[in-house]
Amino acid sequence: MHSAESDSKPPPQSRARTYQRTKSQAHHPQSTSQPSHRAQWETSMPPTLGIDPNDAKVATTNITAVTSKHNMVTPKSHQRLVLERVAAHYFLRDTRRHARYVGASDYGGEDTDGMGKIDENFVRPESIMQGRACHGGGNVASSKDGEAVLSFLGGVVNPTNVDEEQVDANRGETTNLGVIAEVTSSTCDNSKLGSVEKLARDVVGDTDIDCILEIASDHLSLGKNDLALQAYRRAMKVAFADVISVKNKLVEVKRRQENLDPSAADLTREEEHHFELSLLKVASRVADVHNNMGVVHEMNRHYEKARSSYMDALDVYHNTCKRFDEKGDPDVDRTKKNIERMTLACNSEHQRTALHEKATVIAKQLDGKIHSDGRKNLLIEVVATLRKALALESETIGLTHPVAASTLIQIGKYHYEMREYDSAVLEIRQAITIYRNALGSSHPQVGKSTLLLASIFERHGLHISPQGTCKDHSELELYVDALEPLKATLGEVHAEIGFLYSKIGYLYGKKGDLSLSLLAYKASLKAYGEPSLNEINLEVMSIWVRITEYLTSFKSWDEVLVAGHRALYLLRRSRNALFSGSALASGGASTISQLPVTPTKKSQIRITSDNYICSLFTILQSLGQAHISRSDNVLARDACSESLQLSWEMALSASMDNAEDEALTGSVTRVVKALKRLGKAYLLEKHYASALECFLPSLELLRSSKEMESSLDCASVLGSLGFLYLKLKKYAESSNFLRECLRLYRKNGEFYEISMRFVLHDIYISSQVFGQCHFFL
Repeated sequence: MHSAESDSKPPPQSRARTYQRTKSQAHHPQSTSQPSHRAQWETSMPPTLGIDPNDAKVATTNITAVTSKHNMVTPKSHQRLVLERVAAHYFLRDTRRHARYVGASDYGGEDTDGMGKIDENFVRPESIMQGRACHGGGNVASSKDGEAVLSFLGGVVNPTNVDEEQVDANRGETTNLGVIAEVTSSTCDNSKLGSVEKLARDVVGDTDIDCILEIASDHLSLGKNDLALQAYRRAMKVAFADVISVKNKLVEVKRRQENLDPSAADLTREEEHHFELSLLKVASRVADVHNNMGVVHEMNRHYEKARSSYMDALDVYHNTCKRFDEKGDPDVDRTKKNIERMTLACNSEHQRTALHEKATVIAKQLDGKIHSDGRKNLLIEVVATLRKALALESETIGLTHPVAASTLIQIGKYHYEMREYDSAVLEIRQAITIYRNALGSSHPQVGKSTLLLASIFERHGLHISPQGTCKDHSELELYVDALEPLKATLGEVHAEIGFLYSKIGYLYGKKGDLSLSLLAYKASLKAYGEPSLNEINLEVMSIWVRITEYLTSFKSWDEVLVAGHRALYLLRRSRNALFSGSALASGGASTISQLPVTPTKKSQIRITSDNYICSLFTILQSLGQAHISRSDNVLARDACSESLQLSWEMALSASMDNAEDEALTGSVTRVVKALKRLGKAYLLEKHYASALECFLPSLELLRSSKEMESSLDCASVLGSLGFLYLKLKKYAESSNFLRECLRLYRKNGEFYEISMRFVLHDIYISSQVFGQCHFFL
C-alpha cells in the first residue's frame, strides 16, 4: 500500500495509484493534501474513453465549417468536436444501431418502419371494428392494441344511422366569420346532428301535433329554419284537421239538439259547451302555429311573409277564439306588437338594405388601399355607415333582434381590422348576448360568434383590456362556451368539435392543469372518430403524442403503452405525408402507397416535418421508460435503442452555424437522455459491459459543456456509473463516482445526501475498508 505520508500526485493515467491514495487518506481525513473528488472520479476512467485515435481523427477532420449566410470560416465548438468524436466511436461504428421497436404494429393495414418502408413480414390482424365508419386519421384499430385503444378512450361514438336528409342538409354548410375565425362543417360527411332521434324523424305522416311542434322547435333552435318551417306547415295541417273535426262534432250536437225532446236538452247543452271549449283550444293552437311560422320567416328576413303570418294569427285570435287585446291577453298583445314591428321593418327595408350595400361597396375598396391612412379612412366610413344601419334597425326591428346582432358582428370585425380590439370585443360580446337571448344558447350563431371572440383573444389578447392579464383564461372560457352549441349543431363526431377540444386541451395544459388537459384531448380523439379508417389526420397524430407525454409525466405506465403504441404507429404512417417532396422521404415515398391526408385546421400542437423526429424520439423514450417500469427488458432495450439512433441523427445533422447555441445543447441533452435510458435497460438485463458503453459516452458529452457538467443530469449519470461499478464489485471506482455525484446533488440543492451516504457506507463495508465509514456518517 502507498505510504500515507506521500504527497506526490499520481499521474492522470494511473488509476491504481489513485485508488491507493484513497485508501491511505482514510486514516487522515483532515489531510490538506487530499485530492478533490473531481480528480478521483476523473482518474477512475480512461481519458479518451477507449476511443481509437484513428476514429477521432476521422471524426474531426473537418475542423471548420463554412457558413452559407456570411461565407466566412467558423471554428467548431468544443462541444461539437466532442459530440462528433463520441459519435464516431459509439454510434457510427456500431453495426447494431439500426434497431427498431416493434411493439406498435397491431392495428391492421400495412405496417411501415420509421423510414416509411413496408414491413414485408408484417401479418395483418383481423379488424375488430369492421363496419364502423368513423372519420379521422390512421388505420382502424384492431386486435389487442385496438381493443386497448377503445378501452382507453372509453369507446367511440358511432356516427351511423343518421338520417340522409339531415346529413345532406349539413353537408357543405359553412360559416363565414371573416378573416378572424372560420368554422366549417363540410369536413366530415358523416356529421351527426344533436338530438338525432328527434331531428331525423319524418314529420310528414305524423299526426301528434305536440311531437311535431317539439321537433320544429328543435330545428329552429339549431338554426335549421327550412326544416323548422316544414315541420310547422305539417303542424298547421294537423291543427286545421282538428279544428274541422271539432266543428263537425259541434254541428252534429246542435242538429241533435233540435230533434231531441226538452228532457234531454240540458245534456245536449253540456256537450255543446264542451265542444265549444275544444274549438277554442284547437283554434288557439292554429294561431300559435301561425305565430311560429312568422318567427321562422322573420329569422329568414322575409318580413312581408312574417307580417302575413302574424296577421293570420291575430285573425284567428279575434274571430275564432274571441280573444281581444283590450282584455289584456299576452298572446294577442305580443302578436300585435310583432305586426307593428314587421310593418316598420317592411317600410324601412329599402333604406336598411341601401346602407348595408353602401358599406359593402366601401369595404370592397379596401383591397386596393395599401396606404395605411387611406385604408383607415375607408374603415372609419364603413363603421359609420353600419352604425347608421344599426340605429335604423334599433328603431324599427329592435336592438334585441338577431339582425342587429349581425350588424354588431360586422362592426366588430372592422374595429378589429382597425386594431381597436377593445371596441371589437365589446360589440361582439353584445351580439353574443342578443343571439343567446333571442335564439337560445344552442343556436349555431351563438357558437360561431363565441369562436370569433375567442380567436380575437387568441391573436391579440395581450392588447385587450386589462392588457392581457386574463388572455388565456378568457380564451379558454370562450372555447368552452362555444362547445355546447357547436356540438348540438354538428354532433359528437365532427372534425370541428375535435379541433375545439384540442384547443381547450392546449389551454388547460398551458395553465398547468394536465388532468383537465388530458380529458380534453381524449374527448378530441373521440370527436375525430378515433380509432379510424384509411386516412392520415395530422391533428389526431399530434394529440396522441401529447397524451403520451402527459401520461409519462403522470407515470401511468399501462396507459403510456396504449397511447404510445398508437402515437408511434400514426407517426410512422404519417412520415411520407409530412416529408413529401423532401429529401427525407426520398426512397420511402415510392415504396408505399400514399394514404390520403385529411385536411384539418392546424392547432398549436400540430407536428410538422421540423419537429417530427423529435416527437418520434419522445414517444420511443416514453415507451422505453414504460417497459422498464414493467420489467419488459427486451422491449425497453429496443425502444431505447431506436430513440438513441434518432437522437444521434438529430445531433449530427444539427446546423454548425451557431455551434454554442441552445439547439446544440438540446441535441446533446437528447443524446445523453437516450444513452442513460438505454444504459438502465442494459443494467436491468445485467449486461454491464453494454451499460458501461452507454454511461461513459453520456458522461463525456456532459463534460463537454461547463453548464451541463454541473447539472443534475451529470449527477444522475455519475450515480449510475457508481452503481454499475458496485455491481461489478469495483468499489474504489464506485466510490469515486458516487462522491462526485453527491457533490453535484449538494451543489444543485437536491436532498439525496442521506441515501447516498448510506450507499457509500455499504460500498466500504463490502470492500472491507472499515476505516472510511466514520468519514461519511
